[in-house]
Amino acid sequence: MEYTDIFSIVASAGAAVGGWEFIKYMLNIRTNKRKEHYEADKAKAEAKSADFDVLRETTEFLQQQLKEKEERFANQTERLRKVQDDYFTLLQEKAKVDLELQRFRCVRPKCAQREPQNGY
Repeated sequence: MEYTDIFSIVASAGAAVGGWEFIKYMLNIRTNKRKEHYEADKAKAEAKSADFDVLRETTEFLQQQLKEKEERFANQTERLRKVQDDYFTLLQEKAKVDLELQRFRCVRPKCAQREPQNGY
């Protein structure tokens, strides 16, 4: 066998193997592209999922804070209303006492029947 025959056999075997791989590559170009896009989309979806989880956790935290603040506001409003009710009750009692004093108080200066006596 000559070198040209050996070279020809090796070249034809290599071409057959490499040629088959080239044909497989050409047949699977669409599939390979879909796989690449699928992997890229999968990575994007995972990133979006992580972002969504962070936003969901933040939303839950803020909702919890809002709920606590609303409860504190309701408690403070209740306390304020109670204090206002007490104030108006005392104001009414004071008005009644003032009215009673007006009934018994003498308006003339240095009156002997003045209640209470104050020396005017």
